[in-house]
Amino acid sequence: MASNMLDSLLFRNVFSTPEMREIFDDKTIIQNWLDIEVALAQTQAEMGIIPKEAAEEITKKAKVENLDIAQIEQGINKIGHSLVPTLRNLQRICEGNYGEYIHLGPTTQDILDTGFMMSIKKGFDIIYDDLRDVEQAIIDLIDRYADTIMAGRTHGQQAIPISFGYKAAVWGSEVRRNIERMKDCRKRCFVGQLSGAVGTMAGFGERAVEISNQSLNKIGLDVPGIAWHSSRDRIAEIVSVLAMVSATLGKIGNEVCNLQKTETSELAEGFVKGMVGSSTMPHKRNPNAPEALQMLARLVKASMGATYESMFSEHERDGALWKIEWKSANEVVIMTGAAVVKAKKLLSNLTVDEKHMRENLDLLKGLMMSEPLMLALGDKIGKQTAHEIIYEISMETFEQDDSFLEKLLENKIVRDNLSKEELMKILDPAGYTGQSSYFAHKVYDEIKAARKND
Repeated sequence: MASNMLDSLLFRNVFSTPEMREIFDDKTIIQNWLDIEVALAQTQAEMGIIPKEAAEEITKKAKVENLDIAQIEQGINKIGHSLVPTLRNLQRICEGNYGEYIHLGPTTQDILDTGFMMSIKKGFDIIYDDLRDVEQAIIDLIDRYADTIMAGRTHGQQAIPISFGYKAAVWGSEVRRNIERMKDCRKRCFVGQLSGAVGTMAGFGERAVEISNQSLNKIGLDVPGIAWHSSRDRIAEIVSVLAMVSATLGKIGNEVCNLQKTETSELAEGFVKGMVGSSTMPHKRNPNAPEALQMLARLVKASMGATYESMFSEHERDGALWKIEWKSANEVVIMTGAAVVKAKKLLSNLTVDEKHMRENLDLLKGLMMSEPLMLALGDKIGKQTAHEIIYEISMETFEQDDSFLEKLLENKIVRDNLSKEELMKILDPAGYTGQSSYFAHKVYDEIKAARKND
């Protein structure tokens, strides 16, 4: 039985996905190590450093299914070393004494860091693809609801009208920036390392740099400018970017939660018959995915903070801090992976209640339109004077829960400057969405163009 929510049979799909669990599974990590040893042996054989037959035998036997995982675990517990038991296991099954040619030159951290980075890169690439799907779902919302009027809100209160397409465009713009951040991150962060004991490659011989570079090319990682055993900024950057992705999705989840509240009912998570919101209240339709997005974003942020501790690594190696990443960095990738999958499903099936959006614009009985009214009156009598007059009428309307229009008509200055027909036109929310539609279409066009360059 699992003891971690990421692997729990009951809860794992809340915190992770099958694909992400597979990427960081012990067998995958061990296979990554084996693939690195194979790449190294093949490169050294190509250079004539080890026999060609040795590289062929290592390549043939370096499959995780050929190893005894239980024996490797026992070895780690016995000797306290994370890689040597795997190397011994592989050496034991290599025929012709060719196992002696395994692991010539690198240090343990070379293999573990590079293997870990291989899995992080796979997870990162999956998140990138899923985030682009999230973006597609958002631009579909922008396009469909560019002119759908709803209440804009500030400080949790109704402010002035916007369109839902405008709100979605704000989401889409932020998601696009995160996609661009991920693209930039790829340029410098996904490197391996085969650098030896303290990073000087002393154990590789005269052709050390060539051996290292060619081996890393074989496994699909970039070549670093210098060893990064104690320089952990790349991992920190990766988790930072992914934490921003998670935070953006968590913010969207929070927005959907707020707009799904019974008293608002403007948005809702798509409902499929059979979904259960409560064990005691059969009527409940809870915002499960939006809540999960908020939860995951906070957990990712916490794991990001823990990962940053490794940046304080001392000298040329520091196991006390480096090994923090083994728990925290993979959690960032796994949970962000879960978040983008949930966000994709949520936004692709989002229920948008245009009727409630329109009805909610009238909750304040016209008070939402105090700004355009103040500006219209200000054209006649001056802005500051108009502000004072409309403020007094607004406060009185609010306190008495009365009709804003009726209160305006009771005021002689307002009546002398604006007719009832003019007031009614000004108080129509549909006429005061500003440039909502323009910005919705602008962001839509910009994202569509950017996606062609991804």
